[in-house]
Amino acid sequence: MTPKQALANAWSAALQPDPVITADEWARTERTMPADAVEPGPYRPERTPYMIDVQRTMSATSPWVEGWMKKGVQLGGSVGGENLIASWICTAAGNMLVSFPNLDDAKQWELSRFEPMRLSSRGLRKRIKSANVKGSDNTKLRKKYPGGVMRLIGVSSMPKSATVRYVKIEEADEYPLDVDNQGSIFEGLRARIRNFGRKAKMFGDSTPTIEGASHIDREHKRGDQRKWNLCCPDCKHPQPLRWSQLKWVPHEDPEATAASTQYACESCGALNTEGAWKTANYARRQGMTEAQCKAENLAHWQATAKGQPGVASWHISSLAAPIGWAPWGSLVLQWLDVGDDEDKKKAFRNNVEGETYSHKVGSTISAKALQSFAENYALMSCPMSGLVCVAGVDTQDNRLAYVIRAYGRGEESWGIAHGEIYGDTSQPEVWKKLAEVLDAPIAHASGQVMRVDAAFIDMGGHRGEEVKAFCRDAKLRGKHWCATLGAKPLYAPPLGKPRKTEFNWRGKDVPGGAEFRYIGTQAIKNLLDGRLKLGTEPNAPRSGPGIFHTPLGFEEDYYIQLRTEQRILANVGKGNKVMMWVHLSGRNESWDCEVLGYAAYLYVIQGRHAETLFRQRESLYHDARQGDLLSAPLVDTSAQPAHANQAPTPAPVIHATAIDAADPADVADPAQLAAHFKALLQARKAPRARW
Repeated sequence: MTPKQALANAWSAALQPDPVITADEWARTERTMPADAVEPGPYRPERTPYMIDVQRTMSATSPWVEGWMKKGVQLGGSVGGENLIASWICTAAGNMLVSFPNLDDAKQWELSRFEPMRLSSRGLRKRIKSANVKGSDNTKLRKKYPGGVMRLIGVSSMPKSATVRYVKIEEADEYPLDVDNQGSIFEGLRARIRNFGRKAKMFGDSTPTIEGASHIDREHKRGDQRKWNLCCPDCKHPQPLRWSQLKWVPHEDPEATAASTQYACESCGALNTEGAWKTANYARRQGMTEAQCKAENLAHWQATAKGQPGVASWHISSLAAPIGWAPWGSLVLQWLDVGDDEDKKKAFRNNVEGETYSHKVGSTISAKALQSFAENYALMSCPMSGLVCVAGVDTQDNRLAYVIRAYGRGEESWGIAHGEIYGDTSQPEVWKKLAEVLDAPIAHASGQVMRVDAAFIDMGGHRGEEVKAFCRDAKLRGKHWCATLGAKPLYAPPLGKPRKTEFNWRGKDVPGGAEFRYIGTQAIKNLLDGRLKLGTEPNAPRSGPGIFHTPLGFEEDYYIQLRTEQRILANVGKGNKVMMWVHLSGRNESWDCEVLGYAAYLYVIQGRHAETLFRQRESLYHDARQGDLLSAPLVDTSAQPAHANQAPTPAPVIHATAIDAADPADVADPAQLAAHFKALLQARKAPRARW
């Protein structure tokens, strides 16, 4: 072949349209499993029929953009993901990112998974040269091919400005919750494919981990949530395999226990062996669609939710693995070995059932239970034991949420008020209304007027400058309204020291300028969560140190927002997992406000002798009420002489408190009225005991 003919052939091949072929059909013709695979030799899609729909949905010619698979282990999901990568390269080439929790995982995958696949596929060998060949323009983490480049990246090395058509995410639940405060890495990866519209593809699969911190569980809920249904060998009722339906007869011999394992149909209750269920259901012929399989009572996928547009998702447990891969009997023996071991329970739930594990510490109390303990006292009023009043304010773009709470001895506390001020928080009118709320008088049970001692306002949203300006102006008027930020370290102290945020051109602090404090949200949430449960046990007293009181006027939404976060074992990167509070769903402003309010309470009492402060407040809010001047009963007229020659009875001693309780309207005689005022003036001149 002459150079001219070779060039012509190359141009002709380049101008050909992408072949219309799905990933599973490409793998059937191109993929050969290596010798160390579970089943070496040519790849057979029908051996794992549940992976056919996944590969077809995420093929280059499919209209679906995203796919998320939540699964157990020993299902062949990794092989299906590799088929997608190879088919994208060979059938509709484009730039691609393959993301891993870290670069070491990326290098290991390239060596143990990608390179054997490349060597066994003629199409991949033709397009991608070995990294060891001089001039191949390839490295271990960068693979160049006609039409694009595939890059293997770690969670901390995501390119900042790359635009790609394809993204494959490996082991999604091993990723940290966020990266350098930039939010979920999946949002960053999702932004890289937006320019390609419906031609883009993003697929991730993983075994789930902890409830509330599982990336794959969260992304799975965004899709149509397809379930892998097997039809009962007897009644043909389609159903996903659930661990609770697996039955066995205990024997002393473990092999006998395993051999007795059967599955009960959720419809007719018939018991059948694993072979009976899977032999009939997995007899899928080449080219069959999910609709055809459903019509012929074969195993098929069934969507259970509407999902976001263009987002598909799947869930499957290890019970659905092909015969011989994860025998039901062996899974039963594994379950019997779990016992009360918390780690084994988690591993079984994640790896076999393919579900998240609820890792909860201690007892929890629901929002409904919290509301049932509400007490009968009025809003904007403080019971007798409340001595220090504080407020927490959470800032949103369109509203300010606040909670006012009073604390007493032993940090027993009473909810005073909570609410929301709606409006554009970039405008001064909203902040003026907040100032009115924080300045509002609170009726103390002693009859005195109580005020908010300190208020902490979150500046972590989009209104940081407005919060700083509001607090700076309040400081000039003698108010203790402080801007705050949640500290990132998990073990940060509850209340940090003040930090300046305004400087002149020389870098010096501006006198009276804005400042803020870091608060340890994790530490405060741990403390308040324990306080919520105090006094809720049967026959437990509802007063005492730490008891958390709320009035009947607090709405249901307040309590729901207190329970939208959960303390779980979360992945924070580099293989480190710690117990931390994670926001699960819904609004949580009330919870945040309570955290801010407790930090404000610490601000009030720290730096002074707490006992001295409490004694001062108890002197101020004592229950001896100050009466009116003209509210005491007068001298008893029945003791006056009836005749002129009768000896006068000595006048009784008139106390100020008795005089204060009199009503001058009861005194009809002008002489008696004059005597009343004279006694009143004498009593007022007498020295009074000071508190």
